[in-house]
Amino acid sequence: MSRDVIAVLAESPGRRSLLEALAAADPALRVRLIAEGTVVQLRDDSGRLVMAVQAAQRNAVATEIDRLLGEGFTDDLPAQPWWVEARGGELEDVDTLALVRRFAHHLVGAHGGRVWEPESRLSRDPWLLGGTDHPAVSTVTGKNVVLVQDRPVVSFSGWTVDALARFGREGLGLQLVTPSTSSLTHALRGILGDPNATWVVRTEDGHHYDGFNGLPLVWRDEEGYVPDPSTRAEEGPHPDFRAAEEHLGGVLLHVDLRVDHPVHDALVVGGATELLTERLAGAAPAVWGLAEPFAYEWDTASVTALARDRMPQESTVGFGGIPGSGRPFAGRLRFSRTASGVREHVALTVGHTEEPDLDVLEPLVRELVDRDGLSSMTVRRALGRADLLYPPKWAGVPVPIGSAVGTEGVLAAGRERALTGPVKGVPFGPPMTPTVWYRIGDGVEPDAWHRFQALVEHLRPAPSRRR
Repeated sequence: MSRDVIAVLAESPGRRSLLEALAAADPALRVRLIAEGTVVQLRDDSGRLVMAVQAAQRNAVATEIDRLLGEGFTDDLPAQPWWVEARGGELEDVDTLALVRRFAHHLVGAHGGRVWEPESRLSRDPWLLGGTDHPAVSTVTGKNVVLVQDRPVVSFSGWTVDALARFGREGLGLQLVTPSTSSLTHALRGILGDPNATWVVRTEDGHHYDGFNGLPLVWRDEEGYVPDPSTRAEEGPHPDFRAAEEHLGGVLLHVDLRVDHPVHDALVVGGATELLTERLAGAAPAVWGLAEPFAYEWDTASVTALARDRMPQESTVGFGGIPGSGRPFAGRLRFSRTASGVREHVALTVGHTEEPDLDVLEPLVRELVDRDGLSSMTVRRALGRADLLYPPKWAGVPVPIGSAVGTEGVLAAGRERALTGPVKGVPFGPPMTPTVWYRIGDGVEPDAWHRFQALVEHLRPAPSRRR
């Protein structure tokens, strides 16, 4: 399903109002509530899923909606508007787009606001028509589920979260099809980086290529999209992928941080995330959530409560800032149990329109060490768009800038060995059990990856110490 229409409302719609809007879409369809009423489905007499609607969600900041739908979209709306998303199926005998339009316009007429509908840029491939029993999924093969999104900015929506959870349990991979004019948000780009996921880009002439490596793809009924076996290695990526934008917009700073906490009743997580964003982007996180748009105002107590509720299972949330407040940034925060406590894993990206100030990194490591618990941190530089959107174009490979190794890693390698490696190390903390920061370069040196790999190999525990 990909016939999407979004109603951004000035006020909250009640249940009666939602039912009236559903009736306005088509009174002959049957209403079914699922997921404890958070999703409403409309089905025909044969039981086919025709349309689905997510429960209205209030957004802490309107600019989070503008990020996905276009700058200034919420200018005439309240500071905390409501988001209602409806999807119609790819059914040949039903105009589902007309249904979702009627639904959305009825809500806006009753509660104020605006209707958003993307301009269609994607021709439908015949093997993706027919619909399924999931609001986000166009077709299911023996190995993959295929989602189609015909939007300028494709986000990590609640529909996608649900599809990942449901079909991931069945061992199926995820394939997302977009037009070549689409860009991914930082959150969705991180999910599609998984080995079991594929970003399928459809060109205007009907060909397909992988949005991350540019290699041509073809359709196989039993699998989904697979690398084109007729492509010769010397041909390289698809021409559209090689035709990178003249200016990607700037430089991206990627930070991967792991912090280990002992478990105790007063533990509050998220502080390391705040420190990273304040030092590297100039502002604390503003919003967080499980899916985009991130609807909740950033609050470490609320994030901690969610992590506690889900333990011992792993939990992941996304977070971001407000445009104009510091540099653009976005990230993912993952919590998991370890043998000795809780691990907080932060993956942060900060957008720059100029070269970032890398001199802040060493003092940042010192601050993290003073807080205790730093396990590791890696910093890389990459070319990209400063607004953190990812078009299906070649942008090069992230290059390492530096790496911090915590006490446990230093002891495993041996303290003296850790301080005499191929990259000079700067120790912080207790002299006998330090954390060590290794500055590899500025992220532009051609030998940076070789130096980083040499450092990793040097710090690898000796065979006699391995268990």
